[in-house]
Amino acid sequence: MAETGYDFTRGIEFPSIVATSEKVAWTVDDIFRDRRFDATRRIVPSSWVRTEHLAFLDERDQRTLSHIRAFSYVHMFGNYEEFIPVHLAGIAQQDWHADRAHLRALLRFGEEELKHQQLFRRAEAVLEASCGHPFGRYFDQNKERVTAFCEATLAYPPLPRFLLLVAFEWGSQRHYVESVRDPGPERSDPLYVDILKYHWTEENQHTKVDVLEIAKLARTMSPRELTAAFEGVQGLAGLVAETFVGQVDQELATFESAAGRSLAERERETLHEALLRSMEAIWAEVAMTHPSFKQVALELSKEGAAKLGIA
Repeated sequence: MAETGYDFTRGIEFPSIVATSEKVAWTVDDIFRDRRFDATRRIVPSSWVRTEHLAFLDERDQRTLSHIRAFSYVHMFGNYEEFIPVHLAGIAQQDWHADRAHLRALLRFGEEELKHQQLFRRAEAVLEASCGHPFGRYFDQNKERVTAFCEATLAYPPLPRFLLLVAFEWGSQRHYVESVRDPGPERSDPLYVDILKYHWTEENQHTKVDVLEIAKLARTMSPRELTAAFEGVQGLAGLVAETFVGQVDQELATFESAAGRSLAERERETLHEALLRSMEAIWAEVAMTHPSFKQVALELSKEGAAKLGIA
């Protein structure tokens, strides 16, 4: 791997990425087998929902909201990842005669993302079977919304796409390592923990591909172009923010259906606001404040990083 001039690529090479990818590979059936989620308990941590302060919700309500947020997470991640294989294929197509390890890393990355989509689709189905009721989906089954989301995402240049992608992938590390890996007083569902664990073992290799591609793109760009790339990240973040609102609308509808009651207007507004704030926190805030992402942003462009609140 040629010297990139960026500290964030130090020690990272495509051959080792491929070798590790082969070593940690898993299948969706390996994770699920005949397992189910325990619907008698909360599935994800309360920090993912942040509704404990709402007095009009009892323990059963909080448990239902935990199940709903567990569903939203796999639903959204599975659909966010649909643009990635196309994004990576475009990079690979630039030179089919490039270094074999480089191309293998890109193609394995894309194939693994397709597998992750299957993982999260399976999780959706098993959550519904375990909890005994359907969950609302922002991304509709006929794929109109995810198609529009992917097209809008792919309309941005590669560098902003890679930057948002690596932020979310590092965010998935924090979801596993900081939220569910270590058993505590609020233990997450064991099957859910395994889903996040195995997802991250492959995402850990994907972040390494991302930073090498980010460095390669950045070397050809002027300071002004690098700053503009962060404006692109802001634009992409706006697309994602629209999906947050749409899925929280679905969460609220699912809650009223599963709880068998309609909330008063003020309660509905308050719950919607709390769910939206927690959705933003576990996705955007967790991703954009990851130390590794902050390092990448600051090395590329302090002016650009400042647009994301990174200093």
